[in-house]
Amino acid sequence: MSTITETKPTIVDQFPSKVFVGNLSFKTTDGQLKDFFSDVGDVKEARIITRGPRSLGYGFVAFADDATVNKAVEMKNQAELEGRKINVESARPMTEGALEARPAKPSTRRRRAPAKDRSKARIDAPQDGSDSSQKQVKVEASEDVKPSVRRQQQPRKSPRKVEQPIVKEERTPSETVVFVGNLPFSTTDEELCNLFSGFSISSAHVVVGQKNSRPKGFGFVTFASHEDQTKAVEKFVNEPLTVNDRVLNIKAAFSESPSADSAVEADTA
Repeated sequence: MSTITETKPTIVDQFPSKVFVGNLSFKTTDGQLKDFFSDVGDVKEARIITRGPRSLGYGFVAFADDATVNKAVEMKNQAELEGRKINVESARPMTEGALEARPAKPSTRRRRAPAKDRSKARIDAPQDGSDSSQKQVKVEASEDVKPSVRRQQQPRKSPRKVEQPIVKEERTPSETVVFVGNLPFSTTDEELCNLFSGFSISSAHVVVGQKNSRPKGFGFVTFASHEDQTKAVEKFVNEPLTVNDRVLNIKAAFSESPSADSAVEADTA
């Protein structure tokens, strides 16, 4: 596995009088950095700190003396280089010995014990109140002892619902109401009534939705007598009625009880 290390600035050892330059563009080169500080004084060396081939965005510029360092800070701090305002500060000199004397950071990673040590359990504390000189007990895992396997809890099944048989109520044909299906959705109650103008009718109603009040494409017509209802059904069975290229489905309506003509349902079968 390859290791990426930061390049050490060689100017740390050779030229102690230097400035730290931060917020550099990643495209800035050593030569550009040196030319930028050339008007301050004698630049001994300029170095961009990199990690591999990539710039880390900061570097150091070394001068002949500390007086030039102070002048560089006054002139170049917050100056613009390659479109970025750079930070220029006096750098604290650091020798190579100081770099090597840096203490290594202790590893905070917890090491895992070997498998053979994890298989042993030690009981040190007395459990019955006896003195602490009680012999320590070691329990070693035996190869013959198989690990206990917990029984997986089966999900509880909900009680089965007993389905009640659906009892269909007997419906009988209405003696006065006719079901009219396949109506154009634009049909109104008055237009439905006019379709049966040759008969004596009591009312005509186009069924609409409860939420949006839109016609559902069918309706009911109530006749004055059973005789008029029978004549109308027989006529339109032999001579189908067409409205806007739609052949209407006309037949006797069904009610849930023989006497409940007011609660009429369409038989769409």
